[in-house]
Amino acid sequence: MKHTPQPRTRSLYDDVIGQSYVPDNHPLRKIRAAVDFSFVHDLVADLYHDSTGRPAYNPEVLLRLIFLQLQYKLSDRGVIQRAQTDHAFRFFLGLDWNDELPHPTSLTKFRERLGEERFKAIFTGFLHQAIERGLVSGKRLLIDSYSLRADISVPGFRNLLDRVVARALNSLEGATPELDYLRAEHQGLRQDRSYQLGAAFRKLLLEEWLSLAELVVEALEELPSRTEAQEECLELLNAALQRSANQAKRNIKKDDLLSDVDPDARWNRKKRGKKSEPGYGEQLGVDAESGMVTEVAVTPGNSDDSEMLQAMVAGHIERVGLKPDEVVADSKYQSGENRAHLVEQDITDQIACPPPKGSKQGRFSATDFLVEFNDRGEPTLALCPAGELAEQPKWKPHTHAWVFQFRKAQCEGCALRERCSKQRRGRQLSVDRHYQLSEQARARQQSPEGQAAQLTRLSIERHFAYQQRQGGKRTRYRGLSKNRALGWMWGIYLNVTRMTKLVEESLAESLSPKLYRPAPV
Repeated sequence: MKHTPQPRTRSLYDDVIGQSYVPDNHPLRKIRAAVDFSFVHDLVADLYHDSTGRPAYNPEVLLRLIFLQLQYKLSDRGVIQRAQTDHAFRFFLGLDWNDELPHPTSLTKFRERLGEERFKAIFTGFLHQAIERGLVSGKRLLIDSYSLRADISVPGFRNLLDRVVARALNSLEGATPELDYLRAEHQGLRQDRSYQLGAAFRKLLLEEWLSLAELVVEALEELPSRTEAQEECLELLNAALQRSANQAKRNIKKDDLLSDVDPDARWNRKKRGKKSEPGYGEQLGVDAESGMVTEVAVTPGNSDDSEMLQAMVAGHIERVGLKPDEVVADSKYQSGENRAHLVEQDITDQIACPPPKGSKQGRFSATDFLVEFNDRGEPTLALCPAGELAEQPKWKPHTHAWVFQFRKAQCEGCALRERCSKQRRGRQLSVDRHYQLSEQARARQQSPEGQAAQLTRLSIERHFAYQQRQGGKRTRYRGLSKNRALGWMWGIYLNVTRMTKLVEESLAESLSPKLYRPAPV
């Protein structure tokens, strides 16, 4: 049944206990005064029936409880237990001392009922509050990413096959009586200790596990109809077999299953000096002037950040209602397609340029060559640092680039050869179709405006640091869908706290005495 909010009448708790036990500078008192949570009633009204079922618990209180969970790093049970005795919690929730709190399972059901899309709508509602107050300019968009550690352990591949096969055989219990040989084979492989005899025996044992997995896949596929559990087992088995097939492949983007507990988790892209972890990546778009988050995205850990930039810009435009003047991001987001997209949108490209390939080793890169283009944007000639000229480049469709070929005679005996090319034939120079955009971005980055923009980008790191201090380094839930919803919850949390600070600063500025300055004569 739908919850119908009633006008709140002031009580003894509000007038005496709340005012006495919750000081004016308490963070929860400031948030309650600055931010309106009541709009959630309209956003979730269609999820409840007007008359059927028991009366629903106040969704505004449930949303406030989720905020308290993130603020104080509490579980569902922990936040309810603390709200039973904490005066500040009761005051923030808007509950009298004799009001009944929900059961901890109500929070779980509330999150599941709302899901990713509804939390996104709530996030947008808080953001619009800030926009209506003139706190968000939306002129400069900062974009960056943050790694989230999944709440799983990563088993060895043989153990993973064991768990997935056992799960699939349990799902087939009673479905068909002709699977005793598969169960016997499974038990036999579990008891096999030949892997202790060396690498050759480990390889043979793994092949037997893979053969068993293929037989179980066939058994599942032959069923006339499959339950939800059987469909899930079939997906896991196919993902495990695909991981085995990818093992010897090179130059492909591997999307390997890591765990049957959280099938969506992937190894995070390895960063220099850091160990890879299984989990997800969180993308944030932040308004540079106000520090308000305008867009959130959560992706599997192996996703490339550059693939997310266009979606982040589109989400910012959708939520803020206008295009940013410029987009600032680090070099992980740079690609020719992204730079071309920003040009098409008439947005200044402030994506950082990575160091030219080979420059750190003191070798010549493509940026050291002088390249001329015709009116159609096609390169026509290239001049090397030694003054040699190459013309008539060939177009390579598979690399989307033109390739200049310097003759062997031009490179033989060149004093700069050791810094240029170690090939026996002449140097090849590849010019990407977005080469000019990259060079323009590199020049812009060296300008005072470009350097100032990159310094501004560092402010987004505060959001990630704040989230990490609140326990946001690890995921609370399993599965991509739930963690996407969690991403919007973190966005809500960051915006509510930031908006409270901005409102407080604005109020302090309006109340501060202004110095009298006589008008000029």
